[in-house]
Amino acid sequence: MKKYLYSIVCLILAAGGLAFSQSPDAVPAHGTIEIQVRGIPADDAAAISGQYLLDGNGTIRMPQLPAGQDVLRVVGRTARQIEDMLAAAYKKAELYTSPTFLVKVQSSDVQLTQHIVLVSGNVAMKKNVPWRRGMTLLEAIVGAGDVTEWGSRYVQVTRGGKTVTYDYYSTRDRAIPIQPNDRVFVPQRGMFETRPSKLLP
Repeated sequence: MKKYLYSIVCLILAAGGLAFSQSPDAVPAHGTIEIQVRGIPADDAAAISGQYLLDGNGTIRMPQLPAGQDVLRVVGRTARQIEDMLAAAYKKAELYTSPTFLVKVQSSDVQLTQHIVLVSGNVAMKKNVPWRRGMTLLEAIVGAGDVTEWGSRYVQVTRGGKTVTYDYYSTRDRAIPIQPNDRVFVPQRGMFETRPSKLLP
């Protein structure tokens, strides 16, 4: 009886070890992935390609996808699985017919020692911008090449799971302080959204 129970325990442990070893390159919680896309217009590729830092829920937000479809859960998935997920998401949204995504999983150990701000969405260079003490929203966005002509003036800053929207054309909002690991996202400009001819207070 004891030998029988021992055998069962060994089988369970072996199965658990096998399941764990199947995805050694899976994205860790709070990890970073680098995304490159091909087979789409160059301007769109520049807006989508870049580094993405997972939030507390293990998700990333992808530009140009419709609201409600732009947040994708990638934690625990391999690079290949994420590539397939991204291609399916953009095809489902009928944005592109045959996009090809290349995903690279970054080491989580590096991110733990870095102070960065993830700037994504409709900016010239979606990237992890090195954080420095006293950094403002304007400096973070300019560090990513500034808002593109397709970018909205209403910029979202996520910190600790809470998202606040700021007006990029307000001098007061441009000066808000940015903290390490903040996520700055520039949505796509709305069809009827206008931009002021000069900065607002």
